[in-house]
Amino acid sequence: MRPIRFVVGTYNIWGTNRWPEREQALRAFLRDLRPDVLCLQEFRPETQAVLDDELSKHEHVRDPFEGWTREGNIYWSTELFELVQHGAEEIGIIETLRRLFWVRLRVTGTDSTVVIATAHYTWTGNKREVTEHVNPRIGQAERTLQVLDRIVPADEPVIFMGDLNEAENAIKTLLRGGLMDCWRGKNTIPHATHPAYPTVMGPPRVIDWQLYRGPIRPMVCEVVDYTKDALTPSDHKPLLVAYGIEG
Repeated sequence: MRPIRFVVGTYNIWGTNRWPEREQALRAFLRDLRPDVLCLQEFRPETQAVLDDELSKHEHVRDPFEGWTREGNIYWSTELFELVQHGAEEIGIIETLRRLFWVRLRVTGTDSTVVIATAHYTWTGNKREVTEHVNPRIGQAERTLQVLDRIVPADEPVIFMGDLNEAENAIKTLLRGGLMDCWRGKNTIPHATHPAYPTVMGPPRVIDWQLYRGPIRPMVCEVVDYTKDALTPSDHKPLLVAYGIEG
């Protein structure tokens, strides 16, 4: 069977902040880069309308749970993949509608499947963390691993990604649990994903990640500095990774 190659993106698209001012920048990004799979955080009905319009050859999860339309969703190219299953798992995220959102996709014309999962871990400035001095993202990472262990067999590739809101203990938890991030998988150094200049200013941070497990490998990892008319599509930068599954 032929080798399978595809590009996966994770992107926090910033809710409706500075919207519709950012709309044309987001449309341009989608037209120019058009990843085969795109996982989204801070997804909203207003941005869904843009994504549905620009990614007309993609499909996304349609489910009555409100989190799929107001927090996260996953888009995939219908020319490359077909949906097998999807789910939204509770992993202890404080924000009410956030879940570990996942899909199992079958590569068109083959028996090969891949699980794509995304989450938006709790922000570091949440009231509980400030007052209780406990990092909730460590527990969220542990529960992520439990869910992935339950739904993904060892011989099936899985990619987990999202705005994880840190670069330390939650990431180390995921690595100890058997996931590998795309940077270490390529023996390269993580690049900052926030903030996206010039739309937002601040110290650079690595808070958006892609990690994987199973018979799959990253070939190229890139944090994209995308700007249109001096405005970025979001306060985050998208992280795009090209993966290969050997047939």
